[in-house]
Amino acid sequence: MTTKNLIILLLAQLVFSGTFAQTIYEEFNSYKLGENREIKIQLPRNYDENPDKVYPLFIVFDGDYLFEITAGHTDYYSYWEDMPEVMVVGINQVDSRDKDNYYSEQNSLPVEDGAKFFEFIGMELMPYLHSNYRIANFKVAVGHGESANFINYFMLKDKPIFNAYITISPLLAPDMLQYVPER
Repeated sequence: MTTKNLIILLLAQLVFSGTFAQTIYEEFNSYKLGENREIKIQLPRNYDENPDKVYPLFIVFDGDYLFEITAGHTDYYSYWEDMPEVMVVGINQVDSRDKDNYYSEQNSLPVEDGAKFFEFIGMELMPYLHSNYRIANFKVAVGHGESANFINYFMLKDKPIFNAYITISPLLAPDMLQYVPER
């Protein structure tokens, strides 16, 4: 590669580097969980260029392996205008998946660490995101396996914090099939 071609390549990269979605990694200190939790945040491609625009929010449970898939798909579809631009937040659960999704054997509802994780989402993470980012009123929860079951608990509230749920291969708690049709 000649020096001229290398310079052109570097300049092209600088010009186009602002057109990609931005991913931010944050350590979130949770009072409810009593620990730090890593979250990944992908801002839409045009987030900085549109300071007055608000964006729908995707919360990705099992963010340690589902975040990149979800963020990539939403970025692709919004690039081609098949869906609106969205903000994607992934919650790393690699070491806490079982305790985060813990539910009672008696009634299939979250207890102990599962209840704490439920409160962390609604009482800590969502207010933090609303305070620090431009989020629209439309919110989507994405989960797989046990976390796909877990996101259904938000649907059981009188005023759910999510408007849509993407449950991938859900491993439903025994009583969940009874609870969900009621909603």
